Amino acid sequence: MKRHNQSGFFPVCQCLRPVLKHAFLIALFLTCLPALARAETVKLPIRMDYAMLRALVIAKAFTGPNETAAVVSKTDPCRKILVSEPKFRMEKNLLRSEARLHVDAGAFLAGACRLSMQWDGYIVLYQRPRIDASWVLSFESVDSTLLNEHHDPTKLPDLIWQIIAEQVYDFFDRIQINLAPPVKDVKSILLSLFPEDNRQGAARLIESMKPGPIQMLPDEIVVDILADTGEPAAQQEPSGSERALSPEETAAFIQAWESYDTFLVTILQTLVNEPLTQEERSVIFAAIIDARYRFVDGLTKPQSHSGRDFVRDQFISTWNRLSPVFRAHLGKDPSQALLAYLAFFSASDALSALDKLGPVLGIEISRDGLIRLARLVTQTEQVSLQSSDAVDLGLRKVMGFGKPIESVGPVYDTEEISVPEPDNGDGALSPISRWFRSLGISVCEAADSISPAELEQIRQWIATPGNIENFVQQVQVLLADVTEADMKKNPVPEAYRDLYRNIITATAWQESCFRQYLQVKGKITYLRSYNNTSVGMMQVNEKVWKNIYDIKALRWDIRYNAQAGSEIVNQYFTRFVLPKAGKTADGDTLAGAMYAMYNSGPGDLNNYFKRKAAGKPNMTDKLFFQKFSWVKQNQMNNISACLGG
Repeated sequence: MKRHNQSGFFPVCQCLRPVLKHAFLIALFLTCLPALARAETVKLPIRMDYAMLRALVIAKAFTGPNETAAVVSKTDPCRKILVSEPKFRMEKNLLRSEARLHVDAGAFLAGACRLSMQWDGYIVLYQRPRIDASWVLSFESVDSTLLNEHHDPTKLPDLIWQIIAEQVYDFFDRIQINLAPPVKDVKSILLSLFPEDNRQGAARLIESMKPGPIQMLPDEIVVDILADTGEPAAQQEPSGSERALSPEETAAFIQAWESYDTFLVTILQTLVNEPLTQEERSVIFAAIIDARYRFVDGLTKPQSHSGRDFVRDQFISTWNRLSPVFRAHLGKDPSQALLAYLAFFSASDALSALDKLGPVLGIEISRDGLIRLARLVTQTEQVSLQSSDAVDLGLRKVMGFGKPIESVGPVYDTEEISVPEPDNGDGALSPISRWFRSLGISVCEAADSISPAELEQIRQWIATPGNIENFVQQVQVLLADVTEADMKKNPVPEAYRDLYRNIITATAWQESCFRQYLQVKGKITYLRSYNNTSVGMMQVNEKVWKNIYDIKALRWDIRYNAQAGSEIVNQYFTRFVLPKAGKTADGDTLAGAMYAMYNSGPGDLNNYFKRKAAGKPNMTDKLFFQKFSWVKQNQMNNISACLGG
């Protein structure tokens, strides 16, 4: 019987073979070929590194104390073997399975086991992984060797060898891992990722899933799920020029993103108590901050999509960065819900694999799909993905931040504060103010319930034409105080401390011209960026840094805002800029690199060095360098130009 390939080419060609010599039939065949190639078989990987495989095998077969398995002969109770310490890796393109053995062989005499013979050593099996149609993974032993306690090859007495041959080989060959549950979860999650109008095609793809070949790789075993993509989804023609999102599209875009961002924060909580390295914390830091900066860009730049493609793209790019961290810490402990973690990894990998096919499948990231994924990794049904701005201690910890900054100044749940009129006697008050006074209510209390002391505390940080010099000096003292406190909390190498101080001052100058508040027409409000995302003197982006800092405190507490900005600069400078630039970079380069990250996120660090090497700084680079140069040269009087002096 002839073997046919998966494309279906041979059955079609067979009927045409007698007449393929005719040119018109060749043309007809070539015309039909695109339709024949429309369907595509895609591989969706189930990846198990050897640490996870070990944990799965232990959970399945090594259930005794201290991860042991007792193998007892059914016919001779005096023959016992204790198997422990299983280890797995690839060797000779096979699975090398090693375990420690303790063999105890005796004879049943006078009602007891006597004449005991013991042996301790190791068994090494070379196994070929197999998977059947019901998704059961098993291992066929094709070769073996025995090692003594020093891991040297050894020969055994016939009795010991016979016991091992009869019992240990059978024990290993009977180990099976049922992958049907995680595959079922993957199918359910993938179905939820397709829009309603493409669910029928998605169902066909999912129904077509079947086990594929197994790949033995140096770091992992990969079981491929084969799926038929079927007919591609109808694609809309490009609209040509980009357009701004409508209010409805913007609202949907924000809602989709907030669900995804909350999903990220939720799954990162599973790593809170894991022994993350500083490098892993930096990976998490960069991944989530870069993703949030891209969202801010998506809000402020014209978009021709509804946000669904954006969230899917962000899921793929962020997962590719975070996947190694999750795999390194989840799935190694046999007491964990290993198959659920495997389903989480596999569904995320499957989405990445399907995304590589392009937009033909019409996949989108739904809220329901994110909830299902989050449930797998958090092991709880209580996953709502309700967005919150509250400071999240777990997120700060996994990102490598210390204790949260405390706010000591007044904070308000309002956008603006009314400034009371001068109280120079009742005649100087407005009729409404005199009416409040007649009721025994002070003017300040009527103005947003702000006490005179609190109001004065805010007004001292507002620059006016007559106090610019004092204002600048006051802000410099505040920044110096905050900077020194931050360097005690998060030390900066001694050689870079003066540079770091100048960077903080130049950043505050560049971001806000030292301003936290504005007073216009009897109202005081906090400073906002042109796109309404960043606030205060250090222009800390509320959407990027939510859950890391208190949003209200960023707006109304100038010291808190300065502390947050200093902490961000510190994290960027010590964890990214210095390791990347090395000891050879000059201070100007280090400062510029730091500000590039502060302005656009960790993803702009490499871009800055490319611009630097090419001698093509962008406008933001130039503006910051000007402020930084003035700070270095103590030309602080130049700040009066942006303060109205």
